[in-house]
Amino acid sequence: MKKAIKIALIILLATSMLFVLTGCGEKKVENNSVTNDQQEEQKVEISMGNWNNNVYTNDFLGLKFNLPEGWTYSSDEEIAEMMNLGAELLNDDQKAAAELAKLTSVTYVVANNPNTGNNVTIMSEKPAMEVTTEYYINQLKTQLAAVESINYEIGNISKETVAGREYDTLTVTANVSGIELTQKYFVYKMDEYFVCLLITTTNGDTDINNIVKSFK
Repeated sequence: MKKAIKIALIILLATSMLFVLTGCGEKKVENNSVTNDQQEEQKVEISMGNWNNNVYTNDFLGLKFNLPEGWTYSSDEEIAEMMNLGAELLNDDQKAAAELAKLTSVTYVVANNPNTGNNVTIMSEKPAMEVTTEYYINQLKTQLAAVESINYEIGNISKETVAGREYDTLTVTANVSGIELTQKYFVYKMDEYFVCLLITTTNGDTDINNIVKSFK
């Protein structure tokens, strides 16, 4: 059963990551009362973030994620391989920031519960042109509906709050290898970037709501 769940989640995650997300740069702190020089000092460079005692922190994204009990997370080497980067590059903050800024998509976290198959992926994208969050998430909806290998049942777009921030959300369900899965995309726009929290579970909204509590 665990093997079947793992295979189903790998298929679903691989398909999902085809759509979401493209490149990054610097996050500007918006404050009209400060000078240009002060604004330059307040920029937060793109960063992969870091894990400390099972707590993931990323100042660029402005979020924390407390790893739920029994979960594991992908190593720097595994994340680097997903993005076709050398793992050694991620150990050099300046080189990593410069290289990450060139990417069309960035994956920061992949964490999962090996017993249930529930997982979380944190990603970001910088679209090639200026678009609204509504447009962006509707494009995601259209792309998922066009997938031939997985028959997604696509829900409505809504707004939800996670750790004090409002997200546009999209919930989809699918049957993969005989496993019923629920997947929820939480999307918000950060300056010219889009950030996505992608939660996949085998127990519907109940597990999703519990996992959301892990974000701070």
